[in-house]
This record gives sequence, C-alpha cells and structure tokens, in this order.
Amino acid sequence: MKNAKDYTVAVLGTQNAVGQAILAELELQNYPIELVHPLDLHQESGGHILYQNQLLTSFALDLFDMTQPHILFLCEPRIFERYPHHFLHGKNWIIDCTGRLHKAPCIIPSLNPQNILCAGHKCLCAPNSATIALASVLHPLYEKYGVDSAEATAILGAWYPQPNLADKLIYQTRQCFAQTSSVSFSPTLAFNLIPEFFHKLIPLIQHQLHCFVSCPVQIHSCFAPVLRGGVFFVQIVLHKTARLSGIRAIFQNNSLCQILETPQTIGTHDLVVEDKLYLQNLTLSHNKLSFWLMQDPVQSGFIQNAVKIMTLLQK
Repeated sequence: MKNAKDYTVAVLGTQNAVGQAILAELELQNYPIELVHPLDLHQESGGHILYQNQLLTSFALDLFDMTQPHILFLCEPRIFERYPHHFLHGKNWIIDCTGRLHKAPCIIPSLNPQNILCAGHKCLCAPNSATIALASVLHPLYEKYGVDSAEATAILGAWYPQPNLADKLIYQTRQCFAQTSSVSFSPTLAFNLIPEFFHKLIPLIQHQLHCFVSCPVQIHSCFAPVLRGGVFFVQIVLHKTARLSGIRAIFQNNSLCQILETPQTIGTHDLVVEDKLYLQNLTLSHNKLSFWLMQDPVQSGFIQNAVKIMTLLQK
C-alpha cells in the first residue's frame, strides 16, 4: 500500500550485486512495487527482476525521466563515471553505495541522522560494513569520553572447509595480539593470501569514519583464516578518565552490540547469525582501551543501513 510519504525509488545498477541486494531489501520491507524503478546503463538494460512475485524490467537510465523527485540508490560506479552530473539537481536525493561521492556525508541513522542537513546536492553516502562496525563502537565512546586516537587491525582471510585448522590459526593470531598492549602495534602476520581489496578500502574507511569521530583512526590489516564475517582488534586512547564498568554499560545499552562474556577464543563461525556486533575481552589500562570486535555480514548491515537512510529521508 502506497504511503503519502513514499518516494519513487530508482536503483541505478541492477546488474550489480549491490543493486540486486538493495532490491531484495526493499522487497523485504514491502516497499510498493509501483514506486520501484530498476535502471541500468543502456547496453545492460532489459533484464528481468522478480519483485513481489512480479517481473520488473530494467529500464535504460538515459531514457528515464529524472526531472521528477526520486531517491536514487547509486550501486554501479560506471554509472556515475559516465553521467557525473546527470542526477545532481534539486529534486533528487542520491544514496551513494559505491564510495565514489567523497564529499557526501556518511549516514548511520542511529548515530548521526542530523548530518543529512550537511548534504550538498542532496548526496548521502551509505558507509560500508567495516565503517558501520567501527563507527558503532567509536562514536559512543567519542561522545562520552573523547578519543585522542584509535587503531583497528582487521583480521581477514578466506573460507576454510576445516574448522579445526582455522581455529588453530585464529588462536595463534589472537595470542600474538594478546602479548602486546601497545596502541602502536601493527602486525603483519601472513597465514593466508593477502586480500588486496581491503588495502584499497582502507583510505575509504578512514575517510568515512571522520563523519563519526574527528580523531585520527589508523586501519591496518592482518591475514589469518576467517570462516565468515570480520574480526577487528581495536585499540583506543580515551581523552577522559574512564572506568571499565562505564564503558561496558555503554555497549550493554547499545542494541547493535553484544558483549561476549566467555574468555575463550571465538571465531565468527561460532556466532549466532544476526545483525549484531560482538565485543570480547574488553581491557582498560591508563585510558587505553582494547577489545575484539566481530561482525557477521551474512546479514548485510551495509544494505540494511542504505535502506534505513531512505526511510530517514521519508520522515
């Protein structure tokens, strides 16, 4: 059922996996089919998308009427490269899911909805899942205690069919981290192939995090097998004196986070599949806070956040 506040929504790049995921999330949210327009580059248009048990046909972007107000999900980088000024007029809102619109403010509706007011050309950025995870823990600490600096080392890897082997290597990696409390520690363990794609993401994540914390955040990567999801070792220098009980209370009251009380090593394959962040082994020493942060992106937080931005715009 159409609501008076519902916008016409155009998904730019339905041949892209991100575009297909956006459409799937809109369908899950029961968004009215008559307001959904799948669009692609001219040579890739004409494909069929099943939406609410009906077939939608992908329309050629250059033939679509952009003079009416729309919310546009930019899911294909080539579209913006080819039509950089095609969408930038006063009626359209753009939710960038590609990371190409660097000047657009990043929005996580539960953290900084007011930043929509800073959007030039009505362009907003949907941050990636790593940014969402780190911002969700850094932002509340920054708001209450202030943060002088932060470092996050991503423990990355590939799918391993033998859990016992993977558990052993993850344990070795985490033991190496446990032997140091230095905030400047940056490991270069290499148990697996180096995921070059993450190296390219690091500058983007650092840039996006500035929308949530103004302190410098260093991102490193460490390579170990991870069956599913992402694991970060996070070290933060707080500006104000804090107690561990107060820090734990922040996360216990955060619906996105869950503190794991067990001291034993837990890989992401042990986690319940839900859209949550898991924190483990919180340690505080002289205003230096460290902990493990784990996320399971099987529930795609990035896609869900992008659609929540759309809902925020409608309000």
